[in-house]
Amino acid sequence: MKNIFLLAILFVSTTLWSQEEIAPIIICAQGTTLKADVLKDNTTNLLLLDSHKKEGNLLIENKNILNEKKMIRRYMLLKENDQELSIEFTNKQDGISFVLLKDVFKKTEKNKTYNLYTIATPADPTEAAYVRMRRFLLCKVVIK
Repeated sequence: MKNIFLLAILFVSTTLWSQEEIAPIIICAQGTTLKADVLKDNTTNLLLLDSHKKEGNLLIENKNILNEKKMIRRYMLLKENDQELSIEFTNKQDGISFVLLKDVFKKTEKNKTYNLYTIATPADPTEAAYVRMRRFLLCKVVIK
């Protein structure tokens, strides 16, 4: 009986220890910081960007990068009709991606709303070919 009890405690403790908490993705630009859940759409998040302030970056910080070693996370900015803008986010260091605001403003129009999405795909090309991954809305971006 003692052995069964010890095995049960060991099983529960390893299960709890192995569960990893998923941190929100942090989005920063022009003094505004948003937190976005990485596993669901964040329809209420709104990032207002002033097109007259072209200096700085649109910065995305993903603290889950250590848990995503077998995944490639990508960020994309889309028009309301789901057309992707050709904006490349640069990975400066693990978990931090950014794009210059002046590059964002070159590809966007004033008084328009865009959607910032993320998607994580398996790093293994064979596995990626068989898996269909869902994109998640991080926030809506409004250019003023």
